Amino acid sequence: MALNSSFVFDALYCLEENWEEEPREGYFVEVEEEGSCYNHGINQSNSFPTLLDQDLSWEGDELSSLLSKEEQNLLYDSLQSNGNLAGARREAVEWMLKVNAHYSFSALTAVLAVNYLDRFLLTFPFQSEKPWMSQLAAIACLSLAAKVEETQVPLLLDLQVEESRYVFEPKTIQRMEILVLSTLQWKMNPVTPLSFLDYIARRLGLKDHLCWEFLRRCDRTLISVISDSRFMCYLPSVMATATMLHVVDCVEPNLRMNAVS
Repeated sequence: MALNSSFVFDALYCLEENWEEEPREGYFVEVEEEGSCYNHGINQSNSFPTLLDQDLSWEGDELSSLLSKEEQNLLYDSLQSNGNLAGARREAVEWMLKVNAHYSFSALTAVLAVNYLDRFLLTFPFQSEKPWMSQLAAIACLSLAAKVEETQVPLLLDLQVEESRYVFEPKTIQRMEILVLSTLQWKMNPVTPLSFLDYIARRLGLKDHLCWEFLRRCDRTLISVISDSRFMCYLPSVMATATMLHVVDCVEPNLRMNAVS
């Protein structure tokens, strides 16, 4: 039996309320202690991981596998015909990116959160009479992405920072997380532009500081456009390629021109 989206979200509704931003004891939920480089959401490590030589030994079908698994963002067409949905999605994504930066989460966490949100909104269309719905979905998607990628994750109440319009109880967010997981059929590791960036960087043999600085610039470029729905029509492989070319042009404008000539 198909779920009635109105009924589902009515059950999740939580009234707006005031809350304090001061950190409390137990501010973070430990997910994994060993090897953690986060302390209260701030990346304290200034060192760059070293890529091992065996990391560069990829199977010949690695790229074919990524290409076969990447998917078009089907929400794009809906956004073109529904201005309210496009606005709600943009607002939700921009809020997630602010929280992602607030806690110094990785770029992959942000990309995964947006991916989850887009796939969820495709199944549960935005309802303009329930403006709280998109924010609740955004909180749940960001929380799930952080649990997938980060070693330390804020408590659900503490995740609601950066001018959050509504504040939801943890149990409400947890119910939404279950709804998101079931809607996405627990497929939480999709192919993203970062999948291709990592692959290409390894194939080019970029190591140490050079590799990580290049990828960091690519990360920043992707994050800067991820809220713009105009880029949703491109496959992850196309976004990754365009991002890398843009970064190369910024670092050495004449490099690509010389290669073409």
